[in-house]
Amino acid sequence: MIKFFRKIRKKLLSESKFSQYLLYAIGEIVLVVLGILIALQINNWNTTKQDSETLHGYLNNISQNIKADQEKLDLIMAFRDSSIFGSRYFMKMIAQTDITIEEYTTYFSKYFQFNPWLDESFQYNSSGFDALKNSGYLSKIQQTTIESELYRYYSLVEKIEDEEQSLNNFMEEMEYDMYKNNIVQSIKPLISKLFRNLASQAELEELQGILNYPAFVGSHSRNAGTDYMNELYSELSEVAVTIQNEIKSANLTSN
Repeated sequence: MIKFFRKIRKKLLSESKFSQYLLYAIGEIVLVVLGILIALQINNWNTTKQDSETLHGYLNNISQNIKADQEKLDLIMAFRDSSIFGSRYFMKMIAQTDITIEEYTTYFSKYFQFNPWLDESFQYNSSGFDALKNSGYLSKIQQTTIESELYRYYSLVEKIEDEEQSLNNFMEEMEYDMYKNNIVQSIKPLISKLFRNLASQAELEELQGILNYPAFVGSHSRNAGTDYMNELYSELSEVAVTIQNEIKSANLTSN
């Protein structure tokens, strides 16, 4: 191709057709410029496509993290529901003067497995969002619903983490108090006799006294009022659905 253009230039110069040569030269420059512009445009398209694919890769990772988070949310919400219900059952039970054996066995068989001293918390995964922030691609979703909902989601995650830590710290203090004062150790043989129908009236009264120990009651009283935790979990779940739908729509738009 270069030889072809060179032959044309030589022919025009040899025939002293300077004006035609000048027009030809200008045309050749225009062609070169057009070629450069087309090459730049193609490069821009390729770069934009690559950036889009990279961004969607980050967003899809976030979506997968949030999907896994939702499964863990369902588990922790189910635990909190049972634990709150159990603590309310406990508070109602000890408010009575005479507690029946059936009430004791119901509490220890159905609800004690969700007792307040279990160090349960929501285990989330923010690796996808952290990677997006560190990549420099976060700016590409500025002022979008995805960006605002992501910040809302992880702000809620931090709030949940703080609330859970506060609750678990309180429960650890109560549990330590009970172990220090031999409350936990004393209750085990009584529960064993209770389930074997061997507990005497004196032992039932001893059990009732133990259950009224301040740390025992305080733990259940605090736990019975933690509906706000499930409200936070529910709000987080709603935001999770919004984010996943937005990411899915963004992927569909890019195809």
